[in-house]
Amino acid sequence: MKYFLVSPGSSATQKPRPFYWSLDNGEKWIGVARSIWREKHEKDVIVESAEAQDLTELDWTKTPFHNDTLTSGWLSRDGRFYGCPQVNHDVLAYCVLGIKVGELEQMGWVRVYDSSRYTCEKRLSPEQANWLSENGYTVYD
Repeated sequence: MKYFLVSPGSSATQKPRPFYWSLDNGEKWIGVARSIWREKHEKDVIVESAEAQDLTELDWTKTPFHNDTLTSGWLSRDGRFYGCPQVNHDVLAYCVLGIKVGELEQMGWVRVYDSSRYTCEKRLSPEQANWLSENGYTVYD
């Protein structure tokens, strides 16, 4: 399937200008992360296209949905952090990691909300506890 990294014309004044992986549906762009359909516009900017069989093959760091410098995201059992904006945990899980939210939670991944809150359905792994502690979170045993 062919995907396009598109910034809608309506976003022309935003700094930085956001780009979204989209499918071309003739008259509209279909944003694959949140299934938002946007009318095509003459001010749309397409910076690249990519062939991919799965959404996880796309570079999501070029979109607002995956940014490891943010304070919210997912923390794997081995202590690797995957950052995303506050309201995009589900998008990151599905598009970037290729795993459903419920499965991540069952596997013991930590959902990090901001610089002080997190949840985990299992006891933290030593690597998770270490990462949280090193990043200023209060870790409860």
